[in-house]
Amino acid sequence: MADGPLGSVGDYAASIGTTGSDAPVILRGSPPIPPNGVFQAITGIRFMEISDGLSNTLLIGEKHVPRGKEGINPWDCSFFDGHNPACSTRAAGPAFPLAVSANDQGWKFGSHHPGLCQFVFCDGSVHTLVTSIDPVVLGLLAQRNDGQVVPSY
Repeated sequence: MADGPLGSVGDYAASIGTTGSDAPVILRGSPPIPPNGVFQAITGIRFMEISDGLSNTLLIGEKHVPRGKEGINPWDCSFFDGHNPACSTRAAGPAFPLAVSANDQGWKFGSHHPGLCQFVFCDGSVHTLVTSIDPVVLGLLAQRNDGQVVPSY
């Protein structure tokens, strides 16, 4: 944690949608890809901007930290470290499926509960998702404004 403020690390992360960023993603020769999660840098998100419904959208989930990466940026650093948002945020969806093992080296949501991961949805409810959830369905839950119906999970 030498590259950020010292302090307690946490087991949870904010959902930033499916893009892997809480700010627009800029690709050469393409229009910017806007963030689609419920946490967005600088401007924030209001409840009315969660058009998919509060009960259908991920807010916070258990944060996967690969074995041996505890306390190491970008997987795990102080909750007080505002200049390293990767430490306290995670993306979810086809490019960011749930971690299925403690040795998974991905920047993902995940848990030490075998086969399960806990999430708080925007309506305040808590749901346990199986780590084998279809990554497309996970992505639908992570996006706040795609207008798609979320199938049973």
